[in-house]
Amino acid sequence: MARHSKEILSVLLSVIKVLLALTAGYVLFTVGIVVWMFEVKLNRWPVFLYSAPFTLNVGDDILNVKLAEHLSRISCTKTDSAVPEIGQWNQVGSAINVCLPYSPFRSYGMANGPVSIGLDWNRVNSIRLMRSLNDAEALTLEPELLTILPADGYPQEFCRPLPLEHIPQLLVDAIVLTEDTRFFRHQGIDPISIVNALLANIKAGRYAQGASTITQQLIRMTLLTPEKTLFRKINEIVFAVSADAIYSKKTILEAYLNRVYFGHWGAYPVKGVAEAAQFLFGKDLSELDPGECGLMAAIIRAPNIINPFKHPERAKARRNMILGLLLKEGKISREQYDESCSSSVKMRKSSAPALKAPAFVELAKELLPRDLPGPEGARQDVLTSLDPILQQEAENLLKAFGDAGLSAHVVVTNPETGALKAYISPGPQKWAGTSTSLDNLLPLVFIPALLPERLDQVKYTLTSQVFVSQESGGPLTFREAFRKERQALFQKVWTGIGPEKITPVLKEFGVQVQTNGDKAVTNPLSPVEIAQIYSLMATLGNSAVLGPGIKVVGDSSSKKEELRIRVPSNPGVIFMVNHMMKGLETVEIKERGQDKSEKYPSLFYSRDDQGVWSIAYSGQAAVVVRMPGTHSEKKIRKMTEKLLAGASSGNVPQATPEGIVFRNICVESGLRATSICSKVVREPFLKGTQPGEWCPMRHESKIKSSVQK
Repeated sequence: MARHSKEILSVLLSVIKVLLALTAGYVLFTVGIVVWMFEVKLNRWPVFLYSAPFTLNVGDDILNVKLAEHLSRISCTKTDSAVPEIGQWNQVGSAINVCLPYSPFRSYGMANGPVSIGLDWNRVNSIRLMRSLNDAEALTLEPELLTILPADGYPQEFCRPLPLEHIPQLLVDAIVLTEDTRFFRHQGIDPISIVNALLANIKAGRYAQGASTITQQLIRMTLLTPEKTLFRKINEIVFAVSADAIYSKKTILEAYLNRVYFGHWGAYPVKGVAEAAQFLFGKDLSELDPGECGLMAAIIRAPNIINPFKHPERAKARRNMILGLLLKEGKISREQYDESCSSSVKMRKSSAPALKAPAFVELAKELLPRDLPGPEGARQDVLTSLDPILQQEAENLLKAFGDAGLSAHVVVTNPETGALKAYISPGPQKWAGTSTSLDNLLPLVFIPALLPERLDQVKYTLTSQVFVSQESGGPLTFREAFRKERQALFQKVWTGIGPEKITPVLKEFGVQVQTNGDKAVTNPLSPVEIAQIYSLMATLGNSAVLGPGIKVVGDSSSKKEELRIRVPSNPGVIFMVNHMMKGLETVEIKERGQDKSEKYPSLFYSRDDQGVWSIAYSGQAAVVVRMPGTHSEKKIRKMTEKLLAGASSGNVPQATPEGIVFRNICVESGLRATSICSKVVREPFLKGTQPGEWCPMRHESKIKSSVQK
């Protein structure tokens, strides 16, 4: 009997040891999970990828820069009210008055609050910031969100951390009174609330009241699934008690206020009081009044049911109830209570649909720094170079091409800075083109043809007569041959100059060429690579490397030295080729020898067995369109020129490089034009190669016309 009792006792001791070991393990596991949650997971924040901010400058034409459209895209609507509220604008006489929503970028020079824009007709002549009554030379608006790169373990969501001391005390009081009255007195769970909730649910015969503390809510939203099971509730309670034992109430409350859910804004959930204030009211937390603090506290209990956008009366009723609690606790005065309760629920207007630029976003994600620097415990904002209105316009123009438009590529860039302003590619896949034709690079082939070994041994100028036209039977100049019989000109240059002089120039521009007699093939070039080549042409051989213009906000180390590509080709010759591509026939000579050619872009169009290349560029912008199929040249060229005009700020002529001189040339003789020459074109020449001889032709029709006059 004694032996049997010892065996039982031994088994019980073993069981107790196992239970103690399991309990100790569970406690250690719980403590480890809680510490990991606070020290690691709650310090992970998303990366927000934005478009380029729009800047309005004094002197801009508001129609040309599409000010109204930019305001609409950042949630500013036009109103007839004399005094615009947040997110509204009006035009009174010769002034536009805007009340911009709060922007988290305001510390980086982006405006918010009331602004008055003075106009002289449609041109901006003054910008005044009404809060400070200071005049400004420029007004920068908040950029548009492109996408959210979620933190590890989180979905895509709006959230922005703030220290507890930066959150208004009235808002903290309203949320604590509503969600967990005894938060500062319990140890993670509230037994009194549990009993009250149990009695209320039994009385109602259904689930009518919860008893989760702020600590439990934080545990549930960070660690656990939303399923309602007994096992999950037990874990929630254990984790909450552990968190309360390890961390201070301040730490728990701060984490909760930065992560609590306030509903959705478009496709993304809004988390934390800082983001909620911006999206609900267009305000910073410091600008909230008692009614807005009460409304934010009201939404937390059931964001989809107490939705002030869909159910303003329901939201107002719960807001007023919370204002009553604040009055009872002495947090607000009777006057504040009466004023807040009588006010209507005013919400920020929804913004334009989120801009979708998947190809650009994928490119930007590839080039983002692997370990984004930034302030500890903060989300990271990244600006790019994308112009949202130009991107939208490109997408709209492609719709006119039907199915072909879905497979088209569009690249719009600033050649000087390398900034991609619009980028469309069919799907995230890499460029799959296999075309190896030189047709879309013919302007580069003509560079060595116009480059003399010595100034007294020039082979070609733009006015040189190169051959007799097979169509008209008359002689064609280099420029006319490029416009009318380009392939014949290519063959003459290729055989006359020789591949040994042409291929080195192509390699300078990043084009690898293989030759076999009269035939030449290149490596397949993507639309972005083609845009890089013609950006070099636009900048006369000195262009920045194309990219999405990534700038990490608040990080000075992200301002790296600009990467540029320089080619050794003579800038003057590149200028002449650009001039040739303007496609002008004759121009009317104006006073002081000026003509209209300076404001025209360089245009180029080629077709291969897979589709069409349409290229246009100036000193300010370059556009490359790759369209599959056999669409009309006129339609594609019209689209290309429209995008170029949208990407350019006015008609700024390309600077004439040193070593270039212009002369008025008679089209018929190719010599310097006289006053009786009927067809005149103003052509550039390398200094020393310009013709000195005057046109000897009498041009009888012009003389006869002058006599008649």
